[in-house]
Amino acid sequence: MRRLTYFTTAILGFTLALPAHAATLYDRATGALGKTINEAYGGGSKVAVDGNTFLGSLIIVINQLITLIGIIFLLLLIYAGYLWMTARGNDEEVNKAKKITRESVIGLIIILLARLLTEFILLQIGQAVK
Repeated sequence: MRRLTYFTTAILGFTLALPAHAATLYDRATGALGKTINEAYGGGSKVAVDGNTFLGSLIIVINQLITLIGIIFLLLLIYAGYLWMTARGNDEEVNKAKKITRESVIGLIIILLARLLTEFILLQIGQAVK
């Protein structure tokens, strides 16, 4: 019962503190998105990858998506840890938590490798167009 009280207090504290940071996070997210859209359509400050603004914008969008994937990865790891800690010796729950952790790590590795490959290809296209 004590653990449940601590957990509930922690979640409640996080939930109450979230609105204070929500405006800042929203401004950051929409600011970056607005900047990306401006760069993609030629407005605002331009990011050029070897002189190609579109490829630079595409890399910025990919980086924003990687950030979102990192947040999802962290939430999955927290969920798996919670399942494991509350399993109370139930092997089925422990195996479920291990499976979530393993699949999350494998997914993150695949996503990061795909990002590296995509950025490499975009940079090569940028050099070929030049």
